[in-house]
Amino acid sequence: MDRWEIRPSPNADDPQRHLLLLRGGVADVAAVLKKFGALCGRPTPLDGEEFNLSFVLHKVTPEVSEKLNEWLGKMSPKPAPAPTPPPPAPMNAPLSGIPSASTLPPPKDILPPIPMPPPAKEPLISLGPEAVLTPPPPPPAPAMPAFAPAPVIATPPPTEVRMATPAAASAPVDAPAPAATPTPAAVNAASMVLTDELRADLTFETLLVGAYNRFAHAAAMSVVTSPGSMYNPLFLYGVPGTGKSHLLYAIASSMSKGLGTSSLLVTSGARLSRVVSAAIASGSMAAIDKKVADSKAIFVDDIHLLALTDQNKDALAKLFKSFFDRSQQVVITSMYPPKALGTLEEALKFTFSKGWSVDLKIPSPNVQRDLVGSVGERVGAQFSGDEIGQLADKLTMWGYQDLNLWAKRIATLRKMRAAAGQPAPLMDILRLIYEPITIGSEAPPVSTAGASFTPPPAPPGSEPMAVLVPKGQDGLGAYAANLFHEIGSKNGFTRTYAHTLMGTYDAMQQVGVPFQIADMCHRAGVTRVLLVGPGPDSPLAPRAAEFGHAVRHILDSAGIATGWIPHAQLHIAAHYMNAHLDFEK
Repeated sequence: MDRWEIRPSPNADDPQRHLLLLRGGVADVAAVLKKFGALCGRPTPLDGEEFNLSFVLHKVTPEVSEKLNEWLGKMSPKPAPAPTPPPPAPMNAPLSGIPSASTLPPPKDILPPIPMPPPAKEPLISLGPEAVLTPPPPPPAPAMPAFAPAPVIATPPPTEVRMATPAAASAPVDAPAPAATPTPAAVNAASMVLTDELRADLTFETLLVGAYNRFAHAAAMSVVTSPGSMYNPLFLYGVPGTGKSHLLYAIASSMSKGLGTSSLLVTSGARLSRVVSAAIASGSMAAIDKKVADSKAIFVDDIHLLALTDQNKDALAKLFKSFFDRSQQVVITSMYPPKALGTLEEALKFTFSKGWSVDLKIPSPNVQRDLVGSVGERVGAQFSGDEIGQLADKLTMWGYQDLNLWAKRIATLRKMRAAAGQPAPLMDILRLIYEPITIGSEAPPVSTAGASFTPPPAPPGSEPMAVLVPKGQDGLGAYAANLFHEIGSKNGFTRTYAHTLMGTYDAMQQVGVPFQIADMCHRAGVTRVLLVGPGPDSPLAPRAAEFGHAVRHILDSAGIATGWIPHAQLHIAAHYMNAHLDFEK
């Protein structure tokens, strides 16, 4: 037997079905049938340079897989070659009427990566580079610039989103009280943690398996039983909401049982590039090199948000090379397929699809209802059977990919209402935080020119907060900040905020803006950001939802919560209500 390879090939009747491919002769066929005849179908000749025979293997459990790999390794004088990805048709063909994310046009709010500019002049990835981070300078002596008293904004009042009896409004003051907030250095240290904690709620036991993810689940189980061998790297891709992160954490959780948590490096693209950049700037790469050397597997969620610069790309390529050189497992996820990330592959010096790449498909409506119930249990939302159907129907309008976010908001609001002694039926909650943003508003466009903002008092323990808006729109930040605090006061939110940064970002750029926003927040030492999206004249406007998704994930990896306000719905109160709920984490 010259060479062999095992590939998962599940179907509806046998999710553990595999194919055994080999190059050998009659004696090898006889040996396979003698040893594993109970598992094998009839051998099928193949006309190819790598393999000349194929066997179907039925019900290959992890224990059987281990024995099969061990026996084949002894039979073959040569190690098995790196697997060649199968023809795309079987992987991408629709199953049970469920569309594939790679064969259908993406949803309107998920767009292909921004076209790459020439590498010599522009960053190496679609969303642009992350600046080299250094510890932020100490804050200036005046905590805040002077703000004029906020005038009454001459716009139609927003629809009230009342939850509890509003408390008496605080009297305006000339300057905010000093707040005992985390120092920028402390926030910086927190954002420099390389490894994420494993999540007890994201395991194989909590994963729903169906036609939409059966291929990915089979490959994931193979990685758990034989890490670093056939499926290395394992590349999981698909639009948001298809369960990529769940699978990644499930694999890591299962591998930790044998290898130990400390032997795994679990991170995200944004976090990995940020920490490596900071380590290079501070001369502390030795600590990261040691962690890599001690790790037996690496898991990178959202690798498409890996921010490459001329300073960090060689270090990142060396990091991944270390795992491949030692035949250690690499698992990565992405919103985009490998063919859309060619420049990123070139910089990291390895091919994402050289091991196994799997397209996770969009769940069917029935499965989505099951997922709503499962996510609700994980976040404590306590959905009844009727409420699961109601929420699943609603999310078809705004975006099923944000299921986790909406479930957390609902759970938070229900807890607040319960504490206030108020009922919290789901439809009432959705009428407050969901429906206004799906149907829009009849109010005319707001005018923010000349608006000003006086920060409320910030007692000790207040969260350091930023308000960021597109450049060149005078008064927009003041308008958004005033409305944020007005909605919070009306609805009984008691968390306080110290306005550390009132800033702008360049919405006329097409590349790098999410990372620039993250760098601004990092340097200011904030933990909360109220972010107004790009306006209609911005080249980012057609892909505003994708832009917001990227910013939220990048900031979240640094421990910074994002309150997203679409520019076109600046005046809708529900967005500010949701920002408060997102800030309660």
